[in-house]
Amino acid sequence: MQQLQLTIDQDSQLLNDLVSTVRSPTLSRSAKLAEIGRILAHFDLPIEAPRVAGQLWSATELGKELGVSAQAIGRLANQHQLKRPAFGEYRLDQAASSRKQVECFLYNRAGRDEITRLKRTNEHEQAASRKRSGDRAAYGVQTTIETMQGAGESRDPVPAPP
Repeated sequence: MQQLQLTIDQDSQLLNDLVSTVRSPTLSRSAKLAEIGRILAHFDLPIEAPRVAGQLWSATELGKELGVSAQAIGRLANQHQLKRPAFGEYRLDQAASSRKQVECFLYNRAGRDEITRLKRTNEHEQAASRKRSGDRAAYGVQTTIETMQGAGESRDPVPAPP
């Protein structure tokens, strides 16, 4: 009988620990889950491990792969609203410059492919824009030289390109 009372007291204490862990305002979600797992292990309950659907990439990893900063990847993702479940998931991570946990978005295969596609699209648009502005600048220099060369002549300058 005394052994049964001891078991009931232990189970009661474990349940109290479980409730206080769940209600804790200071523990992160992952810390709560780890503590809950530790407590439930005493009850011999089967605990299913979280499923990972595939490889995940951080903005830093994608940035290195694409030759840009992690901030550029984040701006691109925010601009195109890619930080949603179809393209990855939020996870807690250790901040590089401190001991605190920060929430970061990790991109799945679809998110990685979309970031890569958008990056290439932006590169092509920027190259075309530079070419257009470069053509205008070259045209302006040419027009100025022609105007200076023909200052004494009555030549009309070449009209501006459309």
